[in-house]
Amino acid sequence: MLRGITSFIFWLSLVLVMCPFFLTAQDLDDVTISGRITDSNGLAVVGATVTATEVATGIARTIVTDDDGQYRFLKLKPGTYKVKATADGFGTQETPAIPTISAQNVAKNFTLAPADVRAEQTVTVTSDSGPPVDTSRTIVGGTIAEREIEEIPNSTRNPLDLVLTLGGTSEEQLSTSGLAEDRGANPSSAPLEQGNFSISGGTAYSNNITIDGLDNNDDRSSRDRFQPSLEAIAEVQVIANQFSAEYGRASGGRVNIRTRAGGNRFRGRAFMFFRDDSMNANSWYNNSRAIPRPDLREINPGFSFSGPITIPKIYNGKNRSFFAVTYEYNKLDDTTLIDTYIPVVGNPRYTLPAPTGTTQFCDSSNPLNCPATAGFIQQYSALYATPNQNHVLSARVDHKLFKNNELTVGFQFADRANRRTNGNSTTRLEDAFQEKNNNTVAYNLTDNHVFGAKAVNQFRAQWSKFKPSFQTASPLDPVVLVGFRSPVTNSVQTLIAGNSTTSTSQNFSDSRTETRWQFQDSLTYLWKQHTFKFGADVQDVKSEVLGLGDATGTFNFGSVLQYSNNQVTRYRQNFGTAQTVTNRYYGVFFNDEFKPWSNVTVSAGLRYERETAVSDNNNWGPRLGIAWDPFNKGKGVIRFGAGIFYNRVLLRTVGDSIQNSGGTLVAFDSNTIGTSAADVRRIPILTAISNAFPNSYASTTQLRALVTAACASIVTTLTCNSNTGFSVGNLSTQGNPLRSVDADLKIPESYQFNIGFERELFKGWVFEANYTWNKTANLWRDSNPNAPRLPAGFTDWTQWLLGNTLVVTNQNGTTTRTYSFVLGATNDPSGVSGTCSFTATSNCIVNLNSISTSTTAPAAAVTNENGNATGGPIGIALAAIARFRPDQSAEETSRIGSRGNAFYHGVIAELRSNYRKLGKGFGASFRWVYTLSSTKDDGLNNTSNAEINGDFSREWARSLQDRRHRIAFSGSFDTPWWFGKLKFSPLMRWGSSAPFNLGAGGTDRNLDDVSTDRLNYTGSLKDIKYREPGSPVPEALLAQFSLQPIGSNSGNLRRNAGTGPSLFTFDLNITREWKFGERIRLRPVIEFNNIFNASVFSYGAEFINFQALSSTPSATQQLARQNFLVPTRTYKQREIRLGFRFDF
Repeated sequence: MLRGITSFIFWLSLVLVMCPFFLTAQDLDDVTISGRITDSNGLAVVGATVTATEVATGIARTIVTDDDGQYRFLKLKPGTYKVKATADGFGTQETPAIPTISAQNVAKNFTLAPADVRAEQTVTVTSDSGPPVDTSRTIVGGTIAEREIEEIPNSTRNPLDLVLTLGGTSEEQLSTSGLAEDRGANPSSAPLEQGNFSISGGTAYSNNITIDGLDNNDDRSSRDRFQPSLEAIAEVQVIANQFSAEYGRASGGRVNIRTRAGGNRFRGRAFMFFRDDSMNANSWYNNSRAIPRPDLREINPGFSFSGPITIPKIYNGKNRSFFAVTYEYNKLDDTTLIDTYIPVVGNPRYTLPAPTGTTQFCDSSNPLNCPATAGFIQQYSALYATPNQNHVLSARVDHKLFKNNELTVGFQFADRANRRTNGNSTTRLEDAFQEKNNNTVAYNLTDNHVFGAKAVNQFRAQWSKFKPSFQTASPLDPVVLVGFRSPVTNSVQTLIAGNSTTSTSQNFSDSRTETRWQFQDSLTYLWKQHTFKFGADVQDVKSEVLGLGDATGTFNFGSVLQYSNNQVTRYRQNFGTAQTVTNRYYGVFFNDEFKPWSNVTVSAGLRYERETAVSDNNNWGPRLGIAWDPFNKGKGVIRFGAGIFYNRVLLRTVGDSIQNSGGTLVAFDSNTIGTSAADVRRIPILTAISNAFPNSYASTTQLRALVTAACASIVTTLTCNSNTGFSVGNLSTQGNPLRSVDADLKIPESYQFNIGFERELFKGWVFEANYTWNKTANLWRDSNPNAPRLPAGFTDWTQWLLGNTLVVTNQNGTTTRTYSFVLGATNDPSGVSGTCSFTATSNCIVNLNSISTSTTAPAAAVTNENGNATGGPIGIALAAIARFRPDQSAEETSRIGSRGNAFYHGVIAELRSNYRKLGKGFGASFRWVYTLSSTKDDGLNNTSNAEINGDFSREWARSLQDRRHRIAFSGSFDTPWWFGKLKFSPLMRWGSSAPFNLGAGGTDRNLDDVSTDRLNYTGSLKDIKYREPGSPVPEALLAQFSLQPIGSNSGNLRRNAGTGPSLFTFDLNITREWKFGERIRLRPVIEFNNIFNASVFSYGAEFINFQALSSTPSATQQLARQNFLVPTRTYKQREIRLGFRFDF
């Protein structure tokens, strides 16, 4: 609390000290136009009337100058304005149209001539958006304007992808964006909470994304809620360092998408884009595996329409009421081959589709000698449509309620359904296909009211509902799994019918709803020589999740015959998978901007934030920004800024801790009843479940009643009651461990500093350079508080194990098995030797140097409870030290705490030019950005574990997103008639190599339950570099790697020590414009992605592991060695999109 009080006193003192100075207000979402009116002698013209008129709508705002001839328009909507100045005895002056963008301060001074000299004069300004350099802007960032949005190549048509064209930005860690889709592969995806992109080195899940100033975040997955059509967007504003207290909930950057508004003229656009596989190149890996280019066809039509709201003979909205609406449809056609087999004899209680084949096959490992107990199957083959379809609609109405009051009402709607798959074929039936849905609807309101010349109030409100899911068309139906023997491969496969509730690395099988209410109010007030801005933001977020994994009942039939006989061999159902998390956010701020001198602007503010989902309430964020025009000519500025910023709460992490700590998850699994299918309890319980098939159970009470009744029908000395087959919570390493959070969990915070300059080199050419320093603290990290605690006097568990044994006694207590631990051969594939039997007292030798990954625990058989197991070396070692766990009734647990850190510093240099005609038919605009930076962190995301449990200081290393050098170039270049008047718009992005982490295959050799172990390495780190396919196997390099002994603390190889591939993309748009009269334009476009068809390799989200060889290497081990350090993915090869825009 001391930190907060000290910050408050400091900033309050600063504000009071600066009160005598003049201030010009700055706004992140709106525009400020200000200036001074003087006569020809330089004296102030007091009481002059100044009018700012938005050209498109005709809406005007009028004020009068003060005693110093000053005027300022606050919170104008971005657009194109004309400014007029009039005064008694002087001639009128008016500027031509001045385009503006969000957060822009336009300084426009007038020198009025006496009326008898000139009655009216037009002030001449450039055709650009005011002065190229805004010398009073204190925030650091960039804006992608409407022209760039339409012309820059954008293969995804996602407006947020345009962020990466600016400096200081990078992809999220483990990014798979833009990677090729290789047939037959099942690549990993980045974790759900990995975020979208990084701004100024902030974590990729620490950005605040807004639309028209209102929240557009998915607080559970750290991504965006809604993506409007590109055709609906006026600008994308990226704030890298927001040294204004106006916005919070971001320890990284802020991205605001401003939508287009209507005007006094009706305007429309019809557009259509098309892609087809016949125009594309095949992926590198598809070609290398002789896999033909996959089918692809994508259509992308839509329209936009805007204008005044007019009802003939009733209402004319010109200069007052306007509308704008945009709709976009996208369909990417795809198909998946269903290639499976259907039982010939059906189940009387369940209907499967009729087979498409006529040949019957024996469901047996020996089909040529088909036993009488086997069933028969027939082929079922169908090509099933699995498209990706999107409907996106956005609309807004702008209305001037009365003088000095402007109202905007907006609407957003999206219905996205993606059923695409990666595999060549599947054994699931049509009703078991899952699709990723992202559906949302939102209503928002913005009201600006001008209280005379001294105060402007802005009120905003929003209600939104976001409903993402990964589910089938009938997600509440039971899952039916039928095992069968494939006639082609003779391997056991599974027919999936009815429903499917499996999860992927990126998609949890769940259905959720996130509802948000948001209210925001800010008041800008002129007091004496000051303009103050203060306000509040309140959000109420309710996140409801229904986990679908086994929640609807999963029926397993071990064979076709058992299905035909209605004999369920396994039944699973999870109860209590619903989860509700509520979070209320409060943010209040005060900000002041002033000019102590005419060429210096200072912004000072303080923000306080509170989120009720965690108890952290000490979140004071002071902000300071300074802009200095050293030559006072409006052509250059030096900026300085510093501040403290807070991220938002990640609701999935908080929600998981609430669910597990509350013990609401109850699971039933018939396989936990005894040790075999012949268990005297399991048989009657499964028989009772079979009799109810395919009905599942509405509650644990209903299923417990069935179990109790089945137990009453048998005679046994084994435990059989209403708890049989049930488990509460999840304490097993086979699933999510028991998760909790620290009582003092804090919201991550960043400390940001920036210094930079911006200078107009010559007309329209601007150079800008910034140095940014960003340290993030209190990042969430995971640890295992129930890991075994090493006794005093030992350096690691290896030392302890070598001096101790594990004794396992049989059920009758007559014989024992003693495990002794040794450091043996490093190529031992088994790790366990000796008699290892309960037929007599025996001794087993466990080699701690073994390369075995087995975690099977040793066990003595207990009748109808568990079987006899020798165990694997890691499982035996864990059993030997299990008594040192704080809670011996559980294994791995999870505790989220504020332990993580990250650091970034970088220099960003940018050279840009707004669009201008160059003569002889040429015209150009461009942006060239170079970033030299360093990013380090101690974890991947908010659930990262350290190699040594809880020790994140050893994890400090280059971040996976760290590319030391980055270059981005984008622009538009017009050509004259003799070149067809074509417009070329390139986008080139290059990044030097990024690091990668090299692991030991996910094994837990240091015995802390967490599979983050790394390797021992004796060579130079410079040698750990990615390899291209086909390059020689680096035998000398491989010989320098080894596995750490089981029980040792860690390997000596540091985190993220490898050097991965560089990044290169080059896309190009080519368009031509035909005009038909004043208003009609046709613009066909060809978009080339990866126009040079370059093969750019990437690790994507895959694990990179070292495979040790055993004394008798298997084919799998040999293949892994041959592919060591070879990336398994590439960026997409050349793709072509055709399209047009027809404006009227």
